Amino acid sequence: MDWKHIKFILAIIVIILVAVLSFVIGISFGVTFDQDNLTVVLIPALSAMGSWVAGGGALAAVFTSLWLAEQQRKNNAESLKCVFDVFLIQGEPSEYLGVNVTSHGNKPSNINSITIHSLGSKVAMSIQQFSHLSAPIPTSLPYGQQALFILSSDFKTHINDYVKNRCSGSYKNLFLSVNTTTSVFKVKFGDSVLEHLK
Repeated sequence: MDWKHIKFILAIIVIILVAVLSFVIGISFGVTFDQDNLTVVLIPALSAMGSWVAGGGALAAVFTSLWLAEQQRKNNAESLKCVFDVFLIQGEPSEYLGVNVTSHGNKPSNINSITIHSLGSKVAMSIQQFSHLSAPIPTSLPYGQQALFILSSDFKTHINDYVKNRCSGSYKNLFLSVNTTTSVFKVKFGDSVLEHLK
């Protein structure tokens, strides 16, 4: 259960508790009209309110521990920043498509593959051809390390063929996935990449 669901459940419980408590207090004081009966009703009502406050504190402690556990899980997970763009490399005559990947999570990432997908196609395209200037695949990235995966110079043709044959000619829903042993990190095709392809 992620933190969004925990917050939603907590909000519902707090609303229910406040509504029930307000109802009990309203009934208790509503049946009392004279001063003699007020003290008879007020003290038990305040006692009950103290029990409700203690219960609310215990509930808050439970949700705080769940929130801390969720934060710890997020901090220990893989986290990659992926940029898919067009690169001009010194000494090379043409532009290259490339994926710049930076690890900024506490857990090292083992990158196994890079694939191209489209929401309009049931088939993904696995990238197998990389430039001699590219970082190798598979590769491991510890915290703070970066790798640049440069696609082969003719890969533009392969993407265009994929779009033509598998995506009804539409570039609209294309995205690239950087796949690790435990996670998938998706990157949309930016304007510069789409202009390069067309």
